[in-house]
Amino acid sequence: MEKIFKNKKYAIAFSLLAMFLWGSAIPMIKTTYEVFSVAGDDVGSKIYLAGIRFFMAGLMTYGYYLIFNREKLDFSKVNKLFIIKLALVQTTIQYLFYYIGLSNTLGVKASVIQASNAFIIVILARLLLEDELITRQKLLSLLVGTLGILVVNMGQGTDFNLSLTGEGFILIATTFGALGTVLLRKYGGDQNSFIVISFQLLLGSIPLIVVGFLTAKTGLIMNLKGFMLLLYGAFVSATAFTLWSLVLKYQSAGEFGIYKLFIPIFGSILSVLILGERFTIRLLLGLVLVLLGSLILNIDLEGARKK
Repeated sequence: MEKIFKNKKYAIAFSLLAMFLWGSAIPMIKTTYEVFSVAGDDVGSKIYLAGIRFFMAGLMTYGYYLIFNREKLDFSKVNKLFIIKLALVQTTIQYLFYYIGLSNTLGVKASVIQASNAFIIVILARLLLEDELITRQKLLSLLVGTLGILVVNMGQGTDFNLSLTGEGFILIATTFGALGTVLLRKYGGDQNSFIVISFQLLLGSIPLIVVGFLTAKTGLIMNLKGFMLLLYGAFVSATAFTLWSLVLKYQSAGEFGIYKLFIPIFGSILSVLILGERFTIRLLLGLVLVLLGSLILNIDLEGARKK
C-alpha cells in the first residue's frame, strides 16, 4: 500500500476519487433531508443526522482495517492524543460550525467560502510543517483554481451581506477542515490510517449525536430509503477520509490541498445529474479553470527549464 500511495500518479487518482465521493455527498445530504422531512430551520436534526452518518462511517472504516490491513498493529503505539485532537477538529468542530452556518446562508455562498480551503491548507502547512514552502507555482495554481469556483457561483445569489453565524461559521468550519488536513500530514505519518480515521469519526460523531438529539425540533422516523442514504453517506465519509489520509501520509499537504477544490465542482455536476439542476456555460468554465489550476501545480517547471 505504501508503494501505491507514494506513486504521485496513483496519489492524484485516489485524491480525485476522494473528492468525487465528498462531492456526491452534496445531493445525498439534500435528498436525506427530504426523505426525513427535516425543516430548513431544524439545525438540531441536521447535526443529529450528521452524527449518525459519521458514527456509521467510523464503524465502516474499522471494517476496512480488519479486511485490508496487513500490518500487525501495536495499540500501545497509537497516538491517542492526536486522534482525539483530530476527532474534535475534523469531525466535531468542523461539522458543528458547518451545519449551523449552512442554515444561515446560501449554499452558493458556502461553496465560494469553502473554496478557500486550499489557500488555508497552504498557509497552515507553511506554519506547521517544516518541509512545506509557499512557491509562486502553488500560489498561481490556487488562484486559478479558486477563480474557477468563483466563476461557477458568480451571479447566483452571491453578495457581500456577511453574518457571523452564517458565512462566518462556514469560514470557521473550512479553517478547521484545513487544519485537520495539515495535522494528518504532521502527525499521521507513522500511524495506521485506518485506525486514525475510524476512531476520529467514532469519537468526533458522539458530541454531534448528543447535541443534535438534544436540540432537534422533531423526532426522525427511520425508513429503508433513509437508512440507505445514511449508509451511502457513511461509505462516502469512510472511504474518502481513508483515501485522503493515506495520500497525505506520503504526499505534500500543500501540493495536494488544491484537489479539495474539486469537491464543489463534482458536487455541482452531480447536482445537475441527480437533482436535475441546470448545466451552464459558467459551470463548464469553472471546471476548466480548476483543471488548469491542477495542471499548473503538477507541471515540473524545473525539469522543463533544464530541458
